Amino acid sequence: MKMPNRSVRLTDHMMLIGFTLALVYWILDSILSIFTSYGNLLEQLLGVNLDEVWTRIIVLCLFAIFGSHAQYTINERKKAEAKLERDAATRERFQRLLSPDLAERVVSGELKVEKGGKDRIATVLFVDIRGFTTISENHQASEVLRLLNEYYEVLVEVVFRHEGTVDKFIGDEMMVIWGAPVVHDDDPYRSVMAALEMKTALAEFNRKSHITGRPEIKFGIGINTGNLMAGYIGSSHTMSYSVIGDTVNTASRLCSSAQPDQILISENTWNRVNKHFDTTPLGKIQAKGKFTPVNAFAVTGVKSVPR
Repeated sequence: MKMPNRSVRLTDHMMLIGFTLALVYWILDSILSIFTSYGNLLEQLLGVNLDEVWTRIIVLCLFAIFGSHAQYTINERKKAEAKLERDAATRERFQRLLSPDLAERVVSGELKVEKGGKDRIATVLFVDIRGFTTISENHQASEVLRLLNEYYEVLVEVVFRHEGTVDKFIGDEMMVIWGAPVVHDDDPYRSVMAALEMKTALAEFNRKSHITGRPEIKFGIGINTGNLMAGYIGSSHTMSYSVIGDTVNTASRLCSSAQPDQILISENTWNRVNKHFDTTPLGKIQAKGKFTPVNAFAVTGVKSVPR
């Protein structure tokens, strides 16, 4: 561990090294001249001879130029390496939230993700497994964890295909955002389309699970659109991008109220997507934890695709 630190200190003083080498050359040249000439010792030591003075000045300048150029090159290399490390860390962080393409656009600076809270309109989706407690009680923890990871692989692939942001995993529940930090004109449509594709993907997942004797998974989905606060949340040591607000709470409550394999959307979302999806009005439902009933709609299929 000591060697890297020593090398860093040396490379940080290339200019000084250049001057030192020039000084060493000057002294050695003066000493050698004492033995090769019978002239005045003081003159030989100080290099009073004009030719020798110019030679030593030139050598001094060359070593100084060498040192400054080497220092500049090393500093530029350090900057490049530091930037690569920052980009790699940023890429790794956002690839957990965004699709690889979007993460790369954030790293390149094409998409801006600003620190601090920002009020915006976004669509939030919650998807939660039904009967997960029963699955956990009847299977080994390692088997349940493997099942969950494979299940999330399928869902996240759908989310990324529609350029949503995976906010977090909460046990058997996943929270996804459209409209933060990346905004599209059709974010509500993307969220509902993703929900329908999740159902299709889950059906195929369950078909394969049945062959291997694993339990069938059913989920409920809740979607809501509205104002929320988006930004970095956490401590000074660790922070993550997330959203908060009643819009998020309503989406979560709709998810809790959804029956197995049911997709519930709020009236706010329905107003933005009803031209493109077949829905069944459910009227006002008393979502868990909400004092005011929520006007909900069940999505049953695709009506049309926006152009």
